[in-house]
Order: sequence, then C-alpha cells, then structure tokens
Amino acid sequence: MSSISSDQRMHIEILGQSFSIKTDDSPEYIQSLVSELKQRYAVISTRMGVADPLRVAILAGLFLLDDLKKTQGQKPSGAEARENTSARSTLSELDEEQILAQLDKRLGELGI
Repeated sequence: MSSISSDQRMHIEILGQSFSIKTDDSPEYIQSLVSELKQRYAVISTRMGVADPLRVAILAGLFLLDDLKKTQGQKPSGAEARENTSARSTLSELDEEQILAQLDKRLGELGI
C-alpha cells in the first residue's frame, strides 16, 4: 500500500479556471469532489438560466453552505438571518469587477 505525501500536488480545472493544489487526499477523492461540483454548476446554470461562471460559483457556494447548515441542524438566529440578508443585498450591489477583486484578495489571503 503506497502512502500519499502531504505535499502532493494535483491539477484541477473548474469553470475554465486551472488550479494546482496541495492535498493529503487521494487524487480519486479530489476528482470526485471536482466532478460533483461541476455537476452542481451545470444544474444551477441550466435551472436558473445563469451563464456567467462567477455567478454560478457564488450561487453554488451559497447553496452548499445552506446544505451544510441544514445538515448540521443549524438555523440562523434573528441576528444571523439579518446579517445574511444584508450580505445578499451588499453582494447584489457590487459589480462583477468588485466581486472578482474581493475574491482574489480573499483567495490570496488563504494562499490559494
């Protein structure tokens, strides 16, 4: 049985963007995550009529977080619900360039 080093690099492509990531997980596992994510993107794009990759990714992220919170049995409190509504309002007010700039900044902070 071979072991996977903690510095294993893997190349993935999602929504036309290429990434090289370090992972402790098997390539098969990472590929299964990528495949599932691509399927979710396709469903969102088709059902909601959204073609822009950034919008598809944002919606997928929101749906995934919603699924996670529901799975964990967490419903937002009144304050959290107000913050979420405020965040959605703020997000809709930003243009795509501002969103991309903020995402790039956050990804940079995370080292991605």
